[in-house]
Amino acid sequence: MRMLVFQGVLVLTEHTITMVRYLRSTIMLLGEFSLFFGAILSTGPRMWRRRGLFLKQCEFIGVSSVMIITVAGFFMGGVLGYQLYVAFKIFGAEALLGGTIGVSLFRELAPVMGAIMVTGRAGAAMAAELASMRVSEQVDALEVMAVNPIEYLVTPRVMAGALMMPLLAVYFGVVGSLAGAFVACGIMDLDPAIFWEQYRRFVDAIDIGHCLVKGTTFGLILAWVGCFCGFRAHGGARAVGQATRSTVVATCLMILLFDYILTSLLPFGFKYLKI
Repeated sequence: MRMLVFQGVLVLTEHTITMVRYLRSTIMLLGEFSLFFGAILSTGPRMWRRRGLFLKQCEFIGVSSVMIITVAGFFMGGVLGYQLYVAFKIFGAEALLGGTIGVSLFRELAPVMGAIMVTGRAGAAMAAELASMRVSEQVDALEVMAVNPIEYLVTPRVMAGALMMPLLAVYFGVVGSLAGAFVACGIMDLDPAIFWEQYRRFVDAIDIGHCLVKGTTFGLILAWVGCFCGFRAHGGARAVGQATRSTVVATCLMILLFDYILTSLLPFGFKYLKI
C-alpha cells in the first residue's frame, strides 16, 4: 500500500515538473516574440535607408500574390453565390443575396482567407529563406559586418506585409463579389439589378474599414511570425522545415484569434437595420 502511494506521488511530481517546464518555455517564447517585435519597431525610423529592400518585399508579398488571390477570390465568391442562393430561395429571400455576399467577403472572408493564402505562399517562403540564412551563418556574417540583421532582413518584410495585405484583401473582396454575381445572376437566374442594388445598399464604408484593418493586422502577423520562426532556427536542413511548418500553423491560429478580437472591437454599423 505504501509503495502504491509512493508511486502515485512520484507520478504526480513528474507531471507537475513537466507542466512547470512547459509553462516556463511558453513564457520564454512569448518574451522572445515580444522582444523581437520591439527590435523591429526600434529599426522602423531608419527604414528610409532600406527603401529598396522594402519595395522589393512589396513586390514579393503583394504583386506576386495577385494571381493566387484572384483564383481564391473567384472560387470563394462563386461558392458563396451558389450556396447562399440555394439557401435563400427556400425562404424566398433571394433579393438579399448581393448584400450578404458583399458583407461576408469584406468583413470576414476576404481578409482571413486572403491572409491564409498569402501565409502559405509568402509567409512560409520568408521563414524558409531566413532559416536557411541562419543555419548557413549568413545572419552572423551580417552582424560581423556591422549590419543590423533585423533592419536589413526583417523590418522591410514586416512593413511590406502590413502595407500590401489590406490591398490584397480588398482585391479579394472585389473579385469574390464579381464571381458571386456571375454565379447568382448568370447561372442561378437572379436579376442583376436586384443583386447590385442590395449590394450597394448593404456594403458601406464600415465594411471596407473592417477589411482594411484586419488586412493590415494579418499582414503584420504573417510577416512577423514568419521572420521570427526563421530567425530563431537552429540546426541543419531539418530546422528549415520546422521553421516553415511552425510559421504556417502559428500564423493561421493567430489570424483566427485576432479575427475574433477585431470583430468584437470594431464597430458593427447600423445600416443593416434599415428596411
